Amino acid sequence: MKAKRAICFVTFLFMGIALCFGNAIAAEKGPIHFVMVTDLTGPAHAQVGPQGWAAEDYIKWLDAKGGINGHPLTIDVIDTKYQLPLIRTAYTRNKDRKHVTMSFDAISGGIEALKGQFIKDKIPVLMLTGHGPAVYPSGWVFAEIPPYDDMLCAYADWIKKNWKEKRKPRLALLLGDYASGRSPEAAKWYVEKIGIDIVSVEYVPVLPTDTSDLLIRMRDAKPDFVFDTLMPDQCKVILKDRFKLGIKIPQANFVFNSDLIKATVPLEAYAGYMGLQPSASWWEKSIPGVELAYELHKNRGPIPTVTYIAAIGACMVWVEAVKNALDAVGYEKLDGQAIYDGYMKIKNFTAMGIFPGISYSPGDQRGTNKVKICKFNEDGSIANLTDYFEAPHNLKLKAQEGK
Repeated sequence: MKAKRAICFVTFLFMGIALCFGNAIAAEKGPIHFVMVTDLTGPAHAQVGPQGWAAEDYIKWLDAKGGINGHPLTIDVIDTKYQLPLIRTAYTRNKDRKHVTMSFDAISGGIEALKGQFIKDKIPVLMLTGHGPAVYPSGWVFAEIPPYDDMLCAYADWIKKNWKEKRKPRLALLLGDYASGRSPEAAKWYVEKIGIDIVSVEYVPVLPTDTSDLLIRMRDAKPDFVFDTLMPDQCKVILKDRFKLGIKIPQANFVFNSDLIKATVPLEAYAGYMGLQPSASWWEKSIPGVELAYELHKNRGPIPTVTYIAAIGACMVWVEAVKNALDAVGYEKLDGQAIYDGYMKIKNFTAMGIFPGISYSPGDQRGTNKVKICKFNEDGSIANLTDYFEAPHNLKLKAQEGK
């Protein structure tokens, strides 16, 4: 009997030690560091600043829920103020840290400038904006939306499909004067190839005050449609000036900042304005990912911007890549190559419905190639003009054509 008691005591003792030891190991799981480099301030802040807020809000929320496979998470959001030297410095300071994963915006072109360095250092980088040269030819940059030159191709396809007259349709480009804003010029060949004449190209300053002169030049070229790459601070000036000049040419925005437009532009100036939408937005509240974005954004304001919502989805993609890497190699071997491979395992990932489906392959790292066109109604509400449809891979097609 004493022997049995002794055996039971020893058994429970070892079970207790094992339990405590196991808890200690779980408690000591090493952290994973997320680093987001973006323009929180500076001339592009209205467009890209919410991406930094989204990264901070989502990663902190996920950490509170247990992190990734029990590993705690940290998030550093670095403000680059739309200045390339600050982008380079942020990258240099973080690229050699262990268990770090990085994300950049591309508005200033910094991600394109560092693309070769990412390949050399074997650092996979998540891109939250659509700068075509950063993802083609394929390297170590991963996006979630079609690049802005692909957006122009998609808009041109829609125009061509719906054009009823015998003559060619005429298209004007209102391009924001920044690296990503000018990038659709690389798709002019495609637009002309499918039978659309580009009759005007105007460049809008990053912080405009009056755009009447360029709008008059554009109007006088007699376009049937306009495609723009205008950030919110540019949109509100252009739309108001268009209204004052009586210009009613159908116009589409490259990323539909509809929430900010409604907040800063009178209804009569934005009614009928269209936009290309590669992700769910603030007015699609029944989508689970959008519901989560509203919950995470409530301390910042009542309505999350479209860029905030898209960035919440992008953070889910970011986390999925890291999780895939952890599952494959474990924490100690979590490095750039493992995270790169983790991205490549992502197939048809919707981020709770925010995206139509994110997939990566060595020849296509855009994430999704789908976009839909939306439009402001006369009462200020928003409607879908199309379902999601495919945006041509402009730079790849251009290379194949030898253009």
